[in-house]
Amino acid sequence: MLTFEEFRKSNKDCSNVSSIQDVNDQYDYKDTHGGGRGDSTKVSCGQDKTSGYNELKDKFNKYFYQYLEKFVARAMCKCCKETSGKSWQEFYDCMKNEGYNKA
Repeated sequence: MLTFEEFRKSNKDCSNVSSIQDVNDQYDYKDTHGGGRGDSTKVSCGQDKTSGYNELKDKFNKYFYQYLEKFVARAMCKCCKETSGKSWQEFYDCMKNEGYNKA
């Protein structure tokens, strides 16, 4: 499992990603701000169900449900490489550039 910096620097091929869990699995994530306290405005691509909340899945269900998950997951993978730890608006802008508009 890669840390975020290792992942961003890697040449990971997101074309093999077929689910949001595939994106989550690429990160070694520890939630140090449980319940979103202090970090809810920042992208956390590795936060998955083991922490009780999956940010990417939540965003998919709220904003990208009109698309097939396997295609959205590939775009999320790419956008995570570019924006993890940054603002959600930067993530949404990246998703839009990938052809996925929020519902």
